[in-house]
Amino acid sequence: MNKQLQPEQIRQLLNRSIAQMDQPTLARLRDARTQALARHEARSQAPAFALAGLWPGHGHATGSQQKHYHWAAVILFAACLFSGAAYWQHANKEHDIGEVDVAILTDDLPIEIYVD
Repeated sequence: MNKQLQPEQIRQLLNRSIAQMDQPTLARLRDARTQALARHEARSQAPAFALAGLWPGHGHATGSQQKHYHWAAVILFAACLFSGAAYWQHANKEHDIGEVDVAILTDDLPIEIYVD
């Protein structure tokens, strides 16, 4: 038989079981709850990089994991730098071709350009 407990029944069972516990056990449970709440609050207030282990003093990354995170950040930065340089070169090349096209249309190019 599968009998589901209602929230009120669960509360009553927990209250009865707490009454049967000794004081040292209750004190340890209270301390554990306080520590868990403190960790939860600290984690929810940590910066976004703390979850990745990049923020000093936060996160759960070990030393070797932090090295991997730093290398990943360096590689990401290098990729952004490379793509920016490639975009810049491409934009300048199109600009140069546009100037040549305008010069051809306006007959401003010297004859040496046409002779190969």
